[in-house]
Amino acid sequence: MNAHRIHAGARRLALSALLAAGLAQPAFAAANPTGGASLNSLSGIYLAARVADSQKDIKGAAAFYREAYARDPSSLFLLERAMVLTAADGQVKDALRLARDLAAKAPDSLAARLVLAVEQIRGKRYPEAMGELAKSSKGALADLTNALLRAWSQFGRGEVGQALATIREVEGEEWYRPFKLLHTGYIATLAGRSDEALEALRVAQESDRGAVRITEAYARALSRAGRPAEAEKLLAEFLDRFPDNALATQALADLKGGKTLAPAVASPVEGAAEALGGLGAAIGQEGGLELSVLYLRLALHLAPNGAGGLAALSLGNILDAGGQSEAAIEVLEGIDPKAPFRALALLRAAMALDRLDRTEEAEKAFKESIQRNPKDLQAHIAYGNMLRGRERFAEAASAYSRAMDLMTSPARGDWTVYYFRGIAYERTKQWPKAEADFRRALELFPDQPLVLNYLGYSWVDMGVNLEEGLDLVRKAVELRPNDGYIVDSLGWAYYRLGRFDDAVTELERAVALMPHDPVINDHLGDAYWRVGRTLEAQFQWRHARDLGAKEPELPIILKKIAEGRLVEKAAEAEPMVQQAALNQTSTDAQPEERLHVVQRGESLWDIAAKHLGSGSRYPQILDANRDQLPSAAALRPGMRLRLPAQ
Repeated sequence: MNAHRIHAGARRLALSALLAAGLAQPAFAAANPTGGASLNSLSGIYLAARVADSQKDIKGAAAFYREAYARDPSSLFLLERAMVLTAADGQVKDALRLARDLAAKAPDSLAARLVLAVEQIRGKRYPEAMGELAKSSKGALADLTNALLRAWSQFGRGEVGQALATIREVEGEEWYRPFKLLHTGYIATLAGRSDEALEALRVAQESDRGAVRITEAYARALSRAGRPAEAEKLLAEFLDRFPDNALATQALADLKGGKTLAPAVASPVEGAAEALGGLGAAIGQEGGLELSVLYLRLALHLAPNGAGGLAALSLGNILDAGGQSEAAIEVLEGIDPKAPFRALALLRAAMALDRLDRTEEAEKAFKESIQRNPKDLQAHIAYGNMLRGRERFAEAASAYSRAMDLMTSPARGDWTVYYFRGIAYERTKQWPKAEADFRRALELFPDQPLVLNYLGYSWVDMGVNLEEGLDLVRKAVELRPNDGYIVDSLGWAYYRLGRFDDAVTELERAVALMPHDPVINDHLGDAYWRVGRTLEAQFQWRHARDLGAKEPELPIILKKIAEGRLVEKAAEAEPMVQQAALNQTSTDAQPEERLHVVQRGESLWDIAAKHLGSGSRYPQILDANRDQLPSAAALRPGMRLRLPAQ
């Protein structure tokens, strides 16, 4: 859970939390409405609510449940779902009204009492908050939640000893321990009980060296106790294990600047937010989306910029992982620009925006994230991935190069950066650089099947290093025998080498592995035609068409079907070992039949400039090849283009 990981009993946490909170949906059918129910009817609205609920659409489900409850205010089930989901959607003001109704009808509801207590703490009405918590139901999560919030309320009333005793005396699961130690340290630090704070935080940090909030709290306590050298060493060791952590990095920079660090938590309100945020992040790691989001929303209601933006970052990550990308983006982009975790939040938002094809917004977020933290290796890689996915290969190569500049000592796991940059170089007609990157990727991760496949097939496709290239593709297949795409590469490599019987064998296996892929089916059709199985070839071409083949394959497939024969497309019509001869303009052709075989990285503009004297004449080449080149975007290496007269 990044900030507050828990180990023993963690799997029990999510289940016990749901049961204790009473948030698990009851196994009863309230209305069992039909699919044709109108949204103007209660049954239709209820059905819509349940569908949204099952799809984990928190915002949609909250709205439908509120509407259903307004129509049937006697339903406790509708009230509870409306209240919980409304709070989880961040609409705490509306949730408060529903929580009051729920508390009146179900006095021991943890969810209702929690929302009401949080509002009292936010207003610094600590006795009232304790009163709400006292009426809550019991259970594993309820007991720890109530103890921590009650302790902070007691501290808010000036009852330091009682607050620490409340935390000390709560008993239950083993995973309570890090929370108890951390919040003991927080309260003791604020109360000036330095020795007690340092001891609690030391034990907590030794038991979980990967929790940034524990490490940071301990370092801050050491700094305030006049032990800055120890605090600096602690943070430096943490950053060795977890480079670029924003909180630890900021704290270490402040120490090196001669500052005495402020307490990690500054008030009872922030302490309560920290408790809810830590528990919410822990629940989210165990898959409890709804309850995790509820806790984190309440934490942000108390302290919108708490923990340097960590609570909001956790909420955004959990929402995104739960399929709520729009809500996640809103949360992540809403983190205070001055917060340490702003850069990482923008990176996560950018990745979500990219998945939603909101490219301009994604690029803006990537650039701001990198500007804020230029040394973030993963930000450069993620930006490169977005650019590569949008076929902006030259820019992608530059992004990957900037990432490599940050690698002091590339390790096995860094093979992907070289592989991705190699693809970008290959697509921008920089084969020597691409080949070097693929070889480097294999040095870092020998026998990596994706790299073996790409490098080996590229060699075969270009007619160089033929035996070595074929060996690499064969090895990739041995490593991933059930990967239809890699098996297809082997089959198509055989095809390009003129070994059509071998091609049929491998392509039949590829189709068996990926029966619904139009490109693989098309490849098998071509191979069938080459070995004289013409009826089967036509069946495969029709199947490829019906499976949704797209540009640039579809026009060629349609032409093959219409003419009932294999249409020679590009240089694929002949074995690669014969392709060198095709790279020259045919000397036997009449002027109007001059040919050009498209090379890797060439554009129509390049070809027109070379053969017609001006790149602006590329539409003439396009017009002369409409049968195989419906648009400039369909241009592919190996195509044999007819050239118009000069």
